[in-house]
Formats: sequence, C-alpha cells, structure tokens
Amino acid sequence: MNLIDNPIFLTQKRLTHRAGVLAAALIAGLIGLSLLSGLIAYLAAPRDFDFHSPQEAGKLFYGWIIAVEILVLVIGGFSKISRVLADDRKAGLWDSNRLTPLKPAEIVAGYWFGSALREFYMGAVLAGIGLVIVVLANLPVTLWLGTQALILGTTLFFGLLALLAGMVLQRPNSGILLLLPLFFLQMFSFDFPRFTIINFLLPIYGIANLFQGPTSSGNDYTFRTWHSWPEIFALPVPPIVLSLGLQFLVGIFFWRATVRRTANPFKPLLLRWEAIAIFALLVVVQQSLVWGIWQGRFGNPLAADSHSRDAYDYEPMLSIVQGGTILVGMLILALASPLPERVRVEALRSGLGNLRLVFSRSAAWLAVALSGIAAAASATQFIFSFKAHGTAWALAAGNLFLFFLMFSLLLEFCRLRFKRRALSFVVLWLFVLCILPFILAGVFSNAALAKLSFLAPGTIALAGSDSDDLKYLAACTLAQTGVVVLLFIAWQRQWKLLLAPTAPGPPGKQVQN
Repeated sequence: MNLIDNPIFLTQKRLTHRAGVLAAALIAGLIGLSLLSGLIAYLAAPRDFDFHSPQEAGKLFYGWIIAVEILVLVIGGFSKISRVLADDRKAGLWDSNRLTPLKPAEIVAGYWFGSALREFYMGAVLAGIGLVIVVLANLPVTLWLGTQALILGTTLFFGLLALLAGMVLQRPNSGILLLLPLFFLQMFSFDFPRFTIINFLLPIYGIANLFQGPTSSGNDYTFRTWHSWPEIFALPVPPIVLSLGLQFLVGIFFWRATVRRTANPFKPLLLRWEAIAIFALLVVVQQSLVWGIWQGRFGNPLAADSHSRDAYDYEPMLSIVQGGTILVGMLILALASPLPERVRVEALRSGLGNLRLVFSRSAAWLAVALSGIAAAASATQFIFSFKAHGTAWALAAGNLFLFFLMFSLLLEFCRLRFKRRALSFVVLWLFVLCILPFILAGVFSNAALAKLSFLAPGTIALAGSDSDDLKYLAACTLAQTGVVVLLFIAWQRQWKLLLAPTAPGPPGKQVQN
C-alpha cells in the first residue's frame, strides 16, 4: 500500500490540517525571512557589518536556519510522534488499528510520517529559504544538499526512536526522557569531536565539517579538528557517509522493534541477537574512531595523533568511552530483559518448575555477551602495549562484566520483588552502588571512597593510573564481586518463590494448571 493511501497517514494528515498548519508555516517563514533580510542588508551595505565576505555572512545566517530546522524537526517531531502514539494507546485507537487488515509495517509507517506533518511543513519552508541564502551568499549548493540530507536522516532516525518511546512509555510527554542520555553524553564530546560516536549519530560533526571552507585558517587547531575526516581504524571516512550510515544501520533495528511490537505488544522490543548486534555495532565503531589516537599502543605518547595533541591530552578518552559503553549497555539490557510474568507463563505452559527456564530467559546471559564484546573491542587499544598496560584493560573489562551482570540481576530482582515500583528501586540501588561513594568521598575528603563505586574501577584504570592505584582498584573489584554474588543469591531466591506454585509434584500427582 502506498503511503498516500495509508489510512493511518490520512487520519494523521486530516487531524494535523484540522488543528491548523498555516500559522506554524508562517512562523517558520517569518523566522527564515528575518535571517534572509539580514543577509540582504549586508549585501546592500557591507560596511555596516563585521563580516569579511558574503560567504562568511551566508554561513552565519544559514547556520541559524539549520539550528531552527533541527529544533523543529528533530526535537519537535520527536515530541509530537511519541505523544500522538502514547495518546492513541491510551484511548485504545492503536489496538483498534492493529485489529484492521493493515500490516504492522503500514501502521508504523502511517504514524511515522503522518504524526509530525506540521513540523515537516515548517522544515520545508525553512529549507527553501536556506537555499535562497546559500545562492545569494555564493556558497556551494553542496553545502545545502549535505546539511539537508543530514537533517532529514536525523529526523527520520529520531522519528523511529519516538515510536519506540510511544509504545513503551505510559505518559504522553515522557518520550523526551529518552533524549537525556544522548544530551548527557554530548557534554563530553565537543572536546574530542571526531572521536565520539555521538557526534555522528547526531549530525553535529557532519554539518560542522561541511561549513569548514578552504579559506579557514589551516594552522588553527579548531579548524583541523572539525575539518579533517573521522577515521575507522585509521582509515578516513567522509563524515556525512558515516553519519547517514550509522543512522541507517541503527534505524533498521528500531524499525524491526516497532513493527514487532505492533504485531504483538507482548514481544520484547529487542531480540537477543538484535541486542548483541546493535551493541557490537556501536561499541566497535566507537573504539575504531578512537583507535587512531594510540594505534594500538595505549599509554605510549609516541603514538599520539601528530596533527592535533599529545597523547597525554587524550588519556580521559577511554574513560569517557567506558562510561558511554556502560550507559548504552544498561539501556539495551533494560529493553531486552523479559518481564517476570512472561517467564512465569512459559514455565506454566512447559511444566518446568525449576530455574532452568529462568536461566535460559534471563538477561544475565546477555550481560555476559555484551561485556565480552566490549572487552574484545577495547582490547584493540592495547594490542601493542598489552605487557605494560594490560592490567588497566583487565580491570576495565572486569568492571564492565560486573556492572552489566549487577544491573541485569538488579533489574529482574526489583521487577520480581517490587513489581510496579521496580523502576524506583532500581534507581535507588544504582544511586547507592554508583553515585553515593562519590558523594561520601567529597564529604569526608577521601578519594579512596570514590573508588568503591561500581563505575570507578574501569574508568579510573583507563585514565592512566599508577601500579599502586591499580592494586587498590583490583581490591575494590573483588569487593564488588561479593556484592554481585549476594545479589545473585537474592535474585535466585526470589525466582524460586515466584515459581514455587508451578513446581511439578510427585509422579501421578502433577499440579493442575
């Protein structure tokens, strides 16, 4: 079925037009024309402005056009799509659409392209005015084509993410919370722009790279940082290709998740192989972007990027990557972890009352797989310096393993023990195990307390710690192992309590289900 004939798309289009799109389009037009008038005023009287050339003025005004476009299409579109889908779920319209002859993919496409039509109209107006600015300023048309392609790709990418938010979250305005991890990671990315994957999942580096012209100062560090291409294991890749490619590959998993959830709301958002694949994609690409700094010789200052800084300036880089890996792993484990009731129903149907089925369904096995992938990817940074710095890698790998295992067990335990209040208690225990040691370290002015955090061993070890510090971190890791063992015992006991009514009795006296 064509999108034009899609009933969901037509319904969303009618609702959008009924609410009115003229005012929104006029607002976008007035913003764009205001910026266009500024360029025209400069061209008419150049001496009244501080610009050195029409190209410089054009880049400034077109940059503001792009900023407004991103705000409208990415942020506004994300909020609108997630809110529309959450409202339809609450009203029962989504379930009604699922009962129609429409295929799940057609339902998803209708919401994806129809819910944010008003934002698309505004973006089209701004893009048209932006083209006029580019032409009047004598800028290359490729600047307009490249930036608009990046904005469109990012809009579609975040639209799929908004659909996932609308399908999972209960409150209509809660979808925007999924953007918080991206913005949290973004705070650490501007100092290392072409080494962080977040700058390519978002169109930041690609757009900034397109704005770098040959007239910029080639001796300026900022110019070199944003003008050079990112490298995948030291092989240069065009930023726009890397951004669109990453968004396309990750978007495939988002698309599969939304279609699967539409077909059956009780299925998990991510299958295990999908969770492993998307995690491996993100982790390997991130480690490959960083690889060019040390070229497999982590800790060796002679392996520094000769075109930018000394290797010592990049020492926090792997610690930041470790933190980002933990955050992404937590999100994937939360999405792929099965609900206890689903496992209990399977136990009832299969007649298995022991923990064998629980072990096969638990996200703990997925946590082991994710930590193995992350450890293997980070090992590429130590290939030629493993003898001198292998201990740091081992601590980081062990920290990932313990953290992922702890989080998966904690999530399932809280779901079993506290049910609807599970999320609150997960946040509480993560605060106690990860954040509270840092607070206590500040209160008592004792840095050793901070190293008790579940976040500390890997991040500190990768920051270039000395041998004595590594020994203390190893002791902290052993203490964390004890915490995970206790959590595993509590997790196992809670599962036994849940599955006790389903345990098979003696032969000839099976429990009636």
